[in-house]
Amino acid sequence: MSHYKLNVDFSDAALQSIYGAGMKLAIVKTVEGDKGSPVIWVSTLPFENNTIEWEEEYQLYASRQEAMHGATISKLSETAGITNLSFDFKDGIFQNAHSSDAVGENEYGLRNAMNAYSSLTFGLSEAVRVNGELQKGKPINAVSVLYNHQAVMSPIEKVQVFLANDINDGVVHTREFSNAIEVVYEDNDVEKSIRYDESKGIFVPV
Repeated sequence: MSHYKLNVDFSDAALQSIYGAGMKLAIVKTVEGDKGSPVIWVSTLPFENNTIEWEEEYQLYASRQEAMHGATISKLSETAGITNLSFDFKDGIFQNAHSSDAVGENEYGLRNAMNAYSSLTFGLSEAVRVNGELQKGKPINAVSVLYNHQAVMSPIEKVQVFLANDINDGVVHTREFSNAIEVVYEDNDVEKSIRYDESKGIFVPV
């Protein structure tokens, strides 16, 4: 299981401007396949030197919250995700993990077998450590799945980092991130560093 790290640095002047504008440091992760909508994974007031850490370990969650912009995801059920397998979501729980031709390597599958509702919201969640504080099971995406339909999700170790007003973790965010930088972890990459360039209003690699 790989351990990943992202360092995000700000100057004193940049922080004064960011706090004055009421902005937060926000991060979303990338999901492919039945990805649905992105969910704010990290939202925090920044310091000069920030460290975001996580391990490649995912959970599946279920929610009745509609996956629309601005909605805050409330997880009602969850289970440890297992790649190459699909779960049936029935009786309010994830059960009957089984192999499926539709679910491959680094993919997590589920079938909505909960006939009490026309659709439910599902997604992946992942723990993250933000400046030393462990935050467990933070949603990273939200997809609406109709009854008796299946979803297959494939998380990618790629994050978008940006600044935003009035934003909190767990919130569905479908708008473009105007000042975002995309940070990709490839091959043996496990640590990346970026800084905020206040003269340009964007993040840049270090």
